[in-house]
Order: sequence, then C-alpha cells, then structure tokens
Amino acid sequence: MLWNLLDNASTSEGTPADNYMMYALLAVLVVIFIVWMIFSNRKNKQRQQEYTEQLSAIRPGSKVKTAGGICGIVVEVCDDNTVIIETGSEASGRSFIKMDKELIAQTDAKGPTQIAREQEEARKAAEKNAKKSGTQKEAAQESAEQESPEEKAPEQENETK
Repeated sequence: MLWNLLDNASTSEGTPADNYMMYALLAVLVVIFIVWMIFSNRKNKQRQQEYTEQLSAIRPGSKVKTAGGICGIVVEVCDDNTVIIETGSEASGRSFIKMDKELIAQTDAKGPTQIAREQEEARKAAEKNAKKSGTQKEAAQESAEQESPEEKAPEQENETK
C-alpha cells in the first residue's frame, strides 16, 4: 500500500486524494517516531537517575560488581568519588582495589527511587492479593447463599406437615 502511494505520487497520474493520503501517512509516521523518541529518552533519564542514586547509596559492606567483572565488598568510600573494594577470601588471600565509583556496574545498594518503586510494587501486589481473596470470599458467600434456600425448603416442608 505504501509503495503504491509513493509510486502514484511520483507519477503525474496520481489523484489529489492519493497525494493527500501519502502526506497523511508520512505525517503519522513522523509523529509516531517523535513520540517514540520522547518516551525512550524519558526512560533512559529515569535509569540514569536510579544508577546515580545507587552509586551515592553505596556504603561500606555493600556488595558490588565492576564493569570489568570484579566482585567484592566495599570497605571504604572515599571523598574523591572512589571506593576501596575487598576481593578474595582469607584462604586465597585478600586484596584491596581502589577504583572510581563510576566503574561499578551492579550493586545491592538501593537508592530512594528504587526503594519507593519496590514499596509501590509491594503495595500493588498486596492489593491484588486482597482483591483476589476478597472475590474468593464473595464467591463463597454467594454459593452459600444459593445453597441455603435449597436447604431451607425441605425444612419448611417438614414444618407444614
């Protein structure tokens, strides 16, 4: 369809309606691309903000993994945006590495945004479970109510006899 519109527009045989359709289609594609770029940029900014919050939340005792693949535990956080990481064990020998915080790829430290997001997810899960259990209770009550008239009917017949 798109190729037909483009072909008709390039020739002089195309009607004005075909040209209008082609421009409308191109405009829609451009708008979709712009909206996609805006949302993509927004998501990247959120990820970057969470990453910087995680780096600032690193404290002694935090487990980290560097971009180079070195795993260790933070021993000290220095003032000049560096950390000292302890790697190895007592059996194999401990070693200490001083490196820039920006080289940390993963950490178990959590920033305020991540904590808030996890609390929100937990709240939603709790509401979902409560709603699910509430609907189960309602279904049990409805089935009990449906059974009770049948049970009462034989009792009423016995009373009339």
